[in-house]
Amino acid sequence: MPNLREVFLQARDRFNREAATGLEACIQFSIPDAGDCYLVVVDSKCYLHDGVSDKPTATLIMDLQTLLDVLNGKVNGMQAFMFGRIKALGDLSHATKVSELFPVTPK
Repeated sequence: MPNLREVFLQARDRFNREAATGLEACIQFSIPDAGDCYLVVVDSKCYLHDGVSDKPTATLIMDLQTLLDVLNGKVNGMQAFMFGRIKALGDLSHATKVSELFPVTPK
């Protein structure tokens, strides 16, 4: 199974700059079986950082398989949240923006 950095590096080619227009966010990913990282989105750009942010605007907590399933389009992020596979803290509008920032055709 890939590590957390590899997961986001694979998804970066799908980054949707238009969806990031006007967005200033720091989205923390807490993945108990893979570690922590966060995305800073500003000026239609996205930056990946290892570790824990001092000031995340949203925090998403899930296992690595759920993250992979959401980023690969196997699972809808909102459905995963509704079924308890994802926990979200902070600004939920930023949390739900992840699927728009990294769009994928459902499989």
